[in-house]
Order: sequence, then structure tokens, then C-alpha cells
Amino acid sequence: MITKKIFLIISSLGAGGSERVYWLLSQYFNNADYEVTVVLLNGNECHFSTKIAGIKFVNLNTIKASRSFFKLRNLIRDEKPYAVFSTTDHINILVALVSIFVKIPHLIARGSNNPQQMKEFYGLKARFYNYFSRFLFVRFNSIVCQSEEMRQAIAKLYNIDLGKLIVIHNPVITTEVLRPQYQISGLKRLIAVSRLIKEKGLFRLLEVMKALPQNYVLTIAGDGPLMNKLKAEADTTGIKNRITFIGEINNVTEVISKHNVLVLSSFTEGFPNVILESLSVGVPVVTFRVGGVNELIKEGFNGFIAEQNDLCNLRKQIIRACNQTWQHRNIKADIIERFGLNKIGRAYEILLSK
Repeated sequence: MITKKIFLIISSLGAGGSERVYWLLSQYFNNADYEVTVVLLNGNECHFSTKIAGIKFVNLNTIKASRSFFKLRNLIRDEKPYAVFSTTDHINILVALVSIFVKIPHLIARGSNNPQQMKEFYGLKARFYNYFSRFLFVRFNSIVCQSEEMRQAIAKLYNIDLGKLIVIHNPVITTEVLRPQYQISGLKRLIAVSRLIKEKGLFRLLEVMKALPQNYVLTIAGDGPLMNKLKAEADTTGIKNRITFIGEINNVTEVISKHNVLVLSSFTEGFPNVILESLSVGVPVVTFRVGGVNELIKEGFNGFIAEQNDLCNLRKQIIRACNQTWQHRNIKADIIERFGLNKIGRAYEILLSK
């Protein structure tokens, strides 16, 4: 049997959703049928382990996509991979350009966000990516979309045939961690896990916290440019003693499992991995309606959805969730059945036969 060489190309192994998905996929393909290489533009940023037997990690040490063209072209030319997977706008554009000069039998891109929604937050940068993506996406054999909503948005914006756009959700791995059935204390413990940036909507979550009873406390896990402003806002609004900032964490599921409810306050998402992680340990979710949540949340079974910017309803749903009895083990089993790594990895593998 001929071993097929697979390249997965990402900017780094930082604590992002796209990085997590490709790190997990590298492990799915890590078997006798494939030779797996993860190519990093910046191998110095590692939230995930690179010490995995059978997987090769290559650090181009170029940091930016604009400086990576020649190194990546030479690597692909010399190694001659059977398939190349890329993700995020700037990496997809880079790989598409490289593919003009080297032959790649199977070239598969993964969309990382809804381009229509992201224009509001990235302005000129998003317009730049959208402009080049429109012309370069034709280079790919298939384009993976995380949700049907994203698929429709990409097809419309880039005028791409829907047949080339394939919906494959993000994977989740099984963990032994499970939210205890009993209530730990009289406190209602909420958690938000995200990068601290504008599109994650954390200022409006603080506004919701002001309207919640005093026994509702919030843990915010993650780092980012808005950290100091968020802390100042919590202080100014008098809820500082009910908000705990714990920074970036590695043991995400373990930390989530110690809370009653995960809250997602984002304006835009592709397919929120943090919801997958929360449900994988049986912790229910309250979220604004945003990309992918319709395909994750079963109302009343594993969480509730509030319409975008309806802060009053988000507050009501948080209270409802914190006072409902949840079947944590059933929540966990359901999400693993629908989004387990083997199922999602197999869907990616099927693309190689097209």
C-alpha cells in the first residue's frame, strides 16, 4: 500500500479554533495510510503539543503569510504531498498562490468565518481577503464550510458553485471530564471562554451581568487586547467582585466543567469550538444566535439561544439555564455522537476521493 503524504498548513498552534481543528485532524490522519506533516508559519507559538509520534511538525519561521511564499513553494515542490489542507483567509490565499507554481493533486481549503459578518469588524482587511478569495478559491478542489450558514454566505459573496462547498462541522474529542450533577454552592457560576476582542461581544456580557442577581458570578478565560478595558469596565460598573479573569488556559474542558453554564456573547462565529468543548463535558450553553449554533444547540436539552443583541432575553435564558436540571451525561453523549473526531475526520478523508 502506498502511503499518502498529507500537509496541513496553519499559521501557528496558538489557542485558536482553526488551529485546534487542524491539530485534531492531524491526529485523525496519523495512521498507516498517511504520512502527516503540519506546516506552521510560526512554530514558536504553541498552545497545542507538537510531541506526537508519527506526526511531523515543520516550522517555516516566516511568521507572516506574505513572507512565506517561497519557503512553502519549495517545501511542497520537494515533498510532493498528495493532499494539502489549508485554513483561515490569509493561509488559503497563500496556498492558492503557491498552487499556481507547484502541482498538488488534492487541494482543500477550510473557511474559518462567515465573510459577510466579518466585514463589519475587519473593514479594509476583510475587503482585501474577500477580493483575493473570490479569484483564488477556484484553485481548490473543495472548500469546507463549518455550517450551512457559512456555505450560503461564501457561495453568494464569491459566486462559487454550491457543489464545491462542503459542510463539515468542527470535531470534538472524548474526555473523561463530566460536569457533576450536584450544585457545588449557592453561587450560579457562568463562564465565557474566548479571545478578548471586539467581535466576541464581552462588553455586552458585562452589561448582562449587571442585571443578574448578586449570586451570579462570571469567569472570563482568554487573553487579548481588550483585557484591561474589560477589567476597567467591570470595576466602573460595580461588578468587579463578581468577575474573575483567569487569562489563557490549557485545560479548557476541565475549567468549564466547574461551572453551571457557558455563555457565548459573540457577534460573529464560524462554528464555535468552545460550545463543542462545553457540551463535551455536559455543561449547557446560553448563546446569542450566531454562526453554527443552530446546528449545535437543541433548545431545552443542551442550552438556549437568544436573538442577537437581545440582552434582556439572554439574561432570562441564563437564569432559566442556571435553575434547570440538566442531564449532563446525555448532553455529553449526544455531542460526541454528532461531532466526534472519527466522524468528522472521515468526512475530510472522503474529500480525497473526489
